[in-house]
Amino acid sequence: MKKRHNLLPSSLNGLRVFEASARHLSFTLAAQELNVTQSAVSRQIRQLEDKLGFSLFIRHHRSLALSAQGKEIALLLTRQYSELNQTIRQLKTKETGTLRVQVAMSFAVRWLIPRLHSFKSLNPDVNIILSSSMGHDNELLHLEEDDYDIAIYNVPEVTPSSNMPTFFRKEYLAPVYSELLTKTDEPIDVDRIIANYPRLHPTPDQSDWREWLSRNGRSDQIKKDGLTFNTLDMALTSCFAGQGVTITDLMLVVHELQQGYLKLPTGATIVTNNTWQYYYQTISKGDTVTRFIDWMIKEERKDMAALTRMAEQHGWQIID
Repeated sequence: MKKRHNLLPSSLNGLRVFEASARHLSFTLAAQELNVTQSAVSRQIRQLEDKLGFSLFIRHHRSLALSAQGKEIALLLTRQYSELNQTIRQLKTKETGTLRVQVAMSFAVRWLIPRLHSFKSLNPDVNIILSSSMGHDNELLHLEEDDYDIAIYNVPEVTPSSNMPTFFRKEYLAPVYSELLTKTDEPIDVDRIIANYPRLHPTPDQSDWREWLSRNGRSDQIKKDGLTFNTLDMALTSCFAGQGVTITDLMLVVHELQQGYLKLPTGATIVTNNTWQYYYQTISKGDTVTRFIDWMIKEERKDMAALTRMAEQHGWQIID
């Protein structure tokens, strides 16, 4: 019987080693990913090149580059491995009913987790595994990894890629404070808040305060004093404790505004953040992922409607 794939190596492990090495352009990093030694990776690549009859890498003294043939094979392998991995994940998700969600920390704590019971009540068959990351720099998740079905994050801009994310929503920025700070339930106007109370910065670059002040023609009031945090959730925790006033995305604190735990100063405007926006990205398809996305969009629309009602009730101006 004629051998159908006679040009392929007898062991496909060499192709897997090559794909990892091509992605990293490093035998050392490929070895770490595959949990083998660097010499084992180098040996596998040499054997694969001998079998194929051409070089896959151009070896420099301290670096690697793909040959023309290596580029073509690497592109093909990465695409096909990704498709195979995605298919396996879809089958596992369908079989186990497990949904893996990666999400930025502040969004997880302030928005997603308090609402998950709603999704679970509608979808008791779905087992959710939630993971997150710390830090600002948009709290970027490890999107290059594939251990998730859906990722939700906010970024300053979207870089075109083969797996483009989907726009979810904008941020709605405004200063908020607690009555523990002012020691009164009487309304406090925005000029008094800005001039007399400590500022809590939810990002190390203090960009949220700068964005809000600039959009309100108050660039001359930008200052760096107060407390600075690297997550919005920490800044909000400090705000709840009455330690200062912070700029926040109001869509993350709709419930707290409704209950009066947080307040907007009178005369403050709400500005849509034209820099940072929320996106979601999926690496697997299927009914479970679709149900989660549909639920998430409905919840966001409820919050937007609630924020709009409060704005009308209190006279808050929203600047797009």
